[in-house]
Amino acid sequence: MRVSEQRQHKSISHYLATFISFGLFFYFAYHLAHGDRGYFAWKGLQKKLTEAEAQYDQKRAERQALENRVKLLRPDSLDLDMLDERARTVLGFVKPNEKVVIEHN
Repeated sequence: MRVSEQRQHKSISHYLATFISFGLFFYFAYHLAHGDRGYFAWKGLQKKLTEAEAQYDQKRAERQALENRVKLLRPDSLDLDMLDERARTVLGFVKPNEKVVIEHN
């Protein structure tokens, strides 16, 4: 081979190696941001986790409130006002001089 052919061969292989390197770099950079386990997928999972934690806290508070109401109806800690309220609600008993306000949840 001549010297000019060798230089041209080195030049082509150098450009080809550079092109392939940049191609690989951009391929991995794209998937780092937009892939299934990339940055934007991670942010989406964090948002879902925050929403699920808020929903969990709400349900836990509702459960605690229901447990407290049930606790008031147990025989060992019976609250007569709670018993009266439940009996009136379930059985529909009302005294003649009472006004009824029905609350829907």
